[in-house]
Amino acid sequence: MTPREAIAAGLDFIIVTDHNVWVRGVEGLLPDRQRPCAAADWRRSPQRAPPAASLPSAGLWGKGRVVPYAADPQQLISETLTGGLLLSGASPRTRSGLINSPDLGWHDWEIEGTGLEILELYVQCQERGRQPSGAIVYQNKLIASIVSLRMALRPETAVLGPEPETLKLWDGFWRPACVAAVGNADAHATPMRLGPIERIIYPYEFLFRAVNTHLLIPRELNGDIEHDRALILRAIGRGHSWVGYDMPHPTRGFRYTVQGERRGHMGDEMVLGTGATIQISTPARCHIRLIRHGEVVAEAERATNLAYIPTEPGAYRVECLIEYEGRERGWIYSNPIYLR
Repeated sequence: MTPREAIAAGLDFIIVTDHNVWVRGVEGLLPDRQRPCAAADWRRSPQRAPPAASLPSAGLWGKGRVVPYAADPQQLISETLTGGLLLSGASPRTRSGLINSPDLGWHDWEIEGTGLEILELYVQCQERGRQPSGAIVYQNKLIASIVSLRMALRPETAVLGPEPETLKLWDGFWRPACVAAVGNADAHATPMRLGPIERIIYPYEFLFRAVNTHLLIPRELNGDIEHDRALILRAIGRGHSWVGYDMPHPTRGFRYTVQGERRGHMGDEMVLGTGATIQISTPARCHIRLIRHGEVVAEAERATNLAYIPTEPGAYRVECLIEYEGRERGWIYSNPIYLR
């Protein structure tokens, strides 16, 4: 990756992760608007455990040191959280049928202090590749090549939204500050060759324009690394954010609030008072759905606004679908507002 891809995609910041490696020297790498935060990716040791075992993969976002393989993830997370340095964005993904990759999903949901990666573009492409024939695992080389070529030439058609199993898992966590959701491009810029055709599939600029985590921060980023890192990690850790698939239309400008005795935003916990009103605004017409614990409690078709007066406590999140490339696709997924 070079700075120009992130700049061309209009990013305000990036968080660089690599497997069990602390990425050094990226602070201040991108001029003007871009302020990346160093990070690392870690997995529980050993990786040679059978597929049924827990082989979590997570991004540790903060600063400081190389992150080793973790035999005790809770201890690692707790120690790092004490320093205010870490959010673990853990993906629940399992084995991919298209490329028969190992199960590197996160399975230890009793561990506290983790985040949930609800939308990852690379996984979307893998999952879409195996869906035309249901649960078939593509072992036939010709079929696998055709599917791979289609995904390489039209990767934007692969993203439909988070996997239903992921959303079901997420909706099961209804306590404040329990699991903050993030999105991830999982950028690899993988070179591919199929006969005479050579191409970089999922190039960085495309990925940076596709799946993003958008933050609500109280102050502008100013280019000071420590100042900006603190704002970014605080917003991510507290769920003051939404995940957007920005290819169909930019999701900047999306707003989701509760107006009551005070004003609440995504990630906030509030008292459910008399007259409290949920207000949703989107930057383009779409299918808006307000969801409480997995159940749709209000929705609007081809709309840019939705208002709702909640009568029950719980975790309320917003899900917006938009027409793109011939079908309705997941566009915006907010972190919940918690009413008690």
